[in-house]
Amino acid sequence: MNILFISPNSPFESIGGIERYLLNLMDYFQNKKDFNIVIALPTSGESYTKKKDGITIYFSENLNPASANGEQKGISKKARLFSKEIEEILKNHSIDIICAENFHLGVPAVYSLLLNMVAGLNDIPLVLRVHSFAKTELQEELIKQLMWKRISCVSKSVTGDCFHKGADINILSTDYLGVNTDVFKDQPKANTIKKSLGLADKNKIILAATRIVEGKRNILQEKGLINLIQAFSKISPRYPDLRLLLAVGKPPERLINEFNQAHEMLMGYIKLHNIVDQTIVKTFGLDEMPLVYRESDVFVLPSENETFGQVFIEAMASGLPTIGAKVGGVPEIISDSYNGYLVQPNDSTILAQKIEKLITDTKTRDKFSKAGIKTVQNRFSLEDQFLSYTKMLEKII
Repeated sequence: MNILFISPNSPFESIGGIERYLLNLMDYFQNKKDFNIVIALPTSGESYTKKKDGITIYFSENLNPASANGEQKGISKKARLFSKEIEEILKNHSIDIICAENFHLGVPAVYSLLLNMVAGLNDIPLVLRVHSFAKTELQEELIKQLMWKRISCVSKSVTGDCFHKGADINILSTDYLGVNTDVFKDQPKANTIKKSLGLADKNKIILAATRIVEGKRNILQEKGLINLIQAFSKISPRYPDLRLLLAVGKPPERLINEFNQAHEMLMGYIKLHNIVDQTIVKTFGLDEMPLVYRESDVFVLPSENETFGQVFIEAMASGLPTIGAKVGGVPEIISDSYNGYLVQPNDSTILAQKIEKLITDTKTRDKFSKAGIKTVQNRFSLEDQFLSYTKMLEKII
């Protein structure tokens, strides 16, 4: 089976859930002889092509519309050039099916329109993989009006949202993301990350990992970071060895100004709540994150909205007890008081109580750790998820 994956997010240029999904995809399909995998990604430089572990990757400057500086003519020109690149890829690799990652909001609408036209003219089925909720009327229309053969959603919450907004139930499916348990696993702490951060072995780490910008939007509030800072400030005076580590996702180069503004505001909230000495804000590479999880003690991300939460299954696979908000796809991962805690968003008092419970109650922490590892093994392993996903693609073909 010859599959073309197209993503407006590149793990070689930024960090986030989609980027991690793409790395997992590459790990799963590497040197699998039954599949010819081609991936199209944006680049901030000139276009080029490379092969990696039997996978062909096209880095396209035309999939980076930001370089058009917002000019509609420039964006339309790049989209047309990109559609021509896709036509060449389809011919050169005899592509059987196309999977477009988050195309309803990751790129301007013209990209989705032209991609649908190219797929239709070449009689190749096109799958839209929905990682994020549609936030505008245009994004909703792109989901429900175009010629997608399947709309594959990363959680039941996203599937329900698409259905509620008018998508055809007959082409909707829920296809969870998975975690590479060869990379994310519970192992003895080496304290490498602690040493690099200037921390002592006795320091306990409360970890949160997330983007702080989405497009040009500041999402500190949406990701629950302000709530987490408020909660941490309530308990930090009683636990001087406790540290809050905010691992913030690296943005693509085109969003560096927005990232810097959000980062400055984040540091302002930390100062406002007098937790500067106990808080670390740092950007880690995707390859560093398994070690970051492993050397932390509790994972917390109390988002106001979350489509799925790749970070939760990564934390669980690493043996971390988790705390998330009762929103979106998070309850599909965390079962309250079984493998973690679910809290209401924007309630810093209850959140502080749950964090304190996990840092002081070894029995509960161990219970959640074991149950979290079991949850990942039973429901969110990389092998199981991609095996199920490729079977679905075969049926479509």
